[in-house]
Amino acid sequence: MQAGNGSNGGIGRKGAQCVTAAVALLAASTAIAATPAGTPIANTATMTRTTDGGVEALTSNTVTLTAAEILNVTITAGQATATTRNGETVAVGFVLTNTGNGQEDYLVSIDSGAAGLSLDRRAIDSDGDGVYSAATDQMLAAGAAVPLTPGQTARVFVLLDGAQVAAATAITAIATARTGSGAAGTVYPNGGDAGSDAVVGPTGATASATTQFAVTEGVPTLAKTQSVLAPDGSARAVPGAIVTYRLVASFPGAARGVVIDDPVPTGTAYVPGSLRLDDAVLSDASSDDAGSATAAAIRVALGDVAAGSRSIQFSVKIQ
Repeated sequence: MQAGNGSNGGIGRKGAQCVTAAVALLAASTAIAATPAGTPIANTATMTRTTDGGVEALTSNTVTLTAAEILNVTITAGQATATTRNGETVAVGFVLTNTGNGQEDYLVSIDSGAAGLSLDRRAIDSDGDGVYSAATDQMLAAGAAVPLTPGQTARVFVLLDGAQVAAATAITAIATARTGSGAAGTVYPNGGDAGSDAVVGPTGATASATTQFAVTEGVPTLAKTQSVLAPDGSARAVPGAIVTYRLVASFPGAARGVVIDDPVPTGTAYVPGSLRLDDAVLSDASSDDAGSATAAAIRVALGDVAAGSRSIQFSVKIQ
């Protein structure tokens, strides 16, 4: 997304605090077919007449006007099922679409209806995958706007923690054109692209969407990661390389009779003695402790567990 030529020095034509990095946009809407704002529309007529000397052409004066910018926006809310497990961040997504015919900077405000609750942590879905990632998605500074060209969309995440989720059962996002909003037909002289007038469209240049939370205590989760160490010290998955798997079981509350099974992948062999629970070595023999390991699978019987997390680790060798 390119910066405009505004005199206020911000990204985009109108914003002093717009998002400074390129925003990953969702697919552009094909419904936008209006003449781009700021397009000069000129017209000259021609008249011909027949004279003794032949056909003579006469032209009229040229009349020119500039296509006005229509300020229009829509916003939709993603569904959210929020949990309070382990204080994790809950991301609620809202998708903005510029349904006008010019580049516009949109301010996004958030309301929960809960007194004293601050919801100023927001991020742009920079990689466009629809899932919030602290590593890749850019935080949106307070007061910053999202610049969008005609038909473009962007997803904005509202970020909450467990305490905020408990206090707010609904989140409303309101998108408003920075240039202005109001009754349809309201004109902002010279407020559009290329000095054109900006005219408020049918949406009033503002739109809102609300998502309802289904707040639960959460269910246990099991997350798995892997790392590779090849004989040459690299991380290439070549024969002879050791693959170490790490499982993290998270429990938002007490759970009973927990057992974790993990098959040894085809093409690999279990590394004897590599099974660990919370960094404590487990025996490969099932009768000795909570763990057991065979050529086919590993098993760890956690039994009854309290709220919290447990980690399991084991290694295999690529054949």
